[in-house]
Amino acid sequence: MQKYECVFILRADLPEAEMSRRVERVGAMVGEHGGEITHQDHWGVRKLAYEIEKHTKGDYMLLRFESEGTVVGEIDRYLRQDDQVLRHLVVKDEEWEERNRVAMAKRRQQMAEEEAADNQE
Repeated sequence: MQKYECVFILRADLPEAEMSRRVERVGAMVGEHGGEITHQDHWGVRKLAYEIEKHTKGDYMLLRFESEGTVVGEIDRYLRQDDQVLRHLVVKDEEWEERNRVAMAKRRQQMAEEEAADNQE
């Protein structure tokens, strides 16, 4: 099983139930392929960086899930055909949190070494 992230933006003027309905549908698709949603984060209504179909605000949702790769095509097709979804993106999650933690630890160590070298001079 692979780990994936899905972010989609709905029109901001839709009721909360519409967001829930889409999350449930994506969850059902993932479940049909033997996977599960591991994290769900509703970011709420935010201003868009640029206008999309005459909309300046959108309702954002982040889903992280584990599943077989065949589900990605189905989710992509479902979100692409939905007129209420302004944008969506499904990507493979490559353990960015772990890589970020390791990179930050290295950066802190380098800064401490540089500071120690500066203090010696």
